[in-house]
Amino acid sequence: MKLKAALALAALALALAGVLWVRRAPAQAPAERAPSAMPRSMMVPAAGVRAGERPAKEPAAPRPQTVPDKGEAALKGQWGSEPGQFGRRHDPESNPEAPMALAGGPGGELAVVDQVNRRVQRFKNGKLVSTVSFGADTVQDIAFGAGGRTLLLDRHGDRNVQVYDKNGKLENELPIEKGGDVTGLFADDDGIYVEREHTTLVRIADGSGRGKGDQAELPGRPTRDGRLFVSAAIADASQGQLVVRAFDRATGKPLWVRPLQLGAPIVHILMLDSDRNGRVYVAADVGHESANPPYQLVDEWITVVRLDGGGEPRGSIEVPPIDVPDESMRPLTIDDEGNLYVMRPTANGLTINRYAF
Repeated sequence: MKLKAALALAALALALAGVLWVRRAPAQAPAERAPSAMPRSMMVPAAGVRAGERPAKEPAAPRPQTVPDKGEAALKGQWGSEPGQFGRRHDPESNPEAPMALAGGPGGELAVVDQVNRRVQRFKNGKLVSTVSFGADTVQDIAFGAGGRTLLLDRHGDRNVQVYDKNGKLENELPIEKGGDVTGLFADDDGIYVEREHTTLVRIADGSGRGKGDQAELPGRPTRDGRLFVSAAIADASQGQLVVRAFDRATGKPLWVRPLQLGAPIVHILMLDSDRNGRVYVAADVGHESANPPYQLVDEWITVVRLDGGGEPRGSIEVPPIDVPDESMRPLTIDDEGNLYVMRPTANGLTINRYAF
């Protein structure tokens, strides 16, 4: 009972701060602003658009890159439907799409959601090692599950989490309610979790993908070492301030709070992740806005900060922004060893760059 009470209090506090995952509404009307090319789940909605959904827009004009790209190509693939290629959709009546999500796993393994071709491709050392096929092109997120499983989130179409075994066979489908409110899929050896509106997580199944889980609300995302739940929120977007919070997983009690100053106004948070050593990583898109219409960002970059298990900063990386209008939900990820990967659509295909702290 004490653990449930502590989790309930922590979840309430986090819910109050959860709206700060994205930047506060600008002074200008959204229609006057330069369009954004960021993930639909991270965007501030325009008037009349529900949170978590993306308004229609024209492709963004190229923005100057103020940060050199010091990453190395971990994976490259052309546009197409052959093995090792990736689907891209640019239809006049819909948002442009490239692969929706990227997940990093053990040994540097990468999994890419290629929803246009209705498949997940898993790579190791840049080589294709397996493919999981699925039925609907509305799959948007992915997580590595226990026992080599692949977990997929379809929050708008079938409104479920699909559980595939290590051989790519569908084992189970877990229904989810209010799919539009779901902002992420997460898993560890103990369970499968969905996140709601960047605040609390709900355990919907055990680690094998069976059962209904205990449906308990958790105050943050589980870290890969099994020790913490973590959350992040924007404290002051204009001043470039965000805060990362950690909760003890055993008790649900707050463990530490780490304010961070990113050195430029925050557009939105792009990633909150961890590695097997318990280090926590948070990434945000930052930049300065022009004073003149259409209020475009005159410079922009992505800052990634690494914290140790006690919340102390242990390095940061600055990488160029993702400057294409193609929609994606999880363009950044961390692998078990703590390497950062960034997924970048280009004119000729998809490139995934790796960065080491």
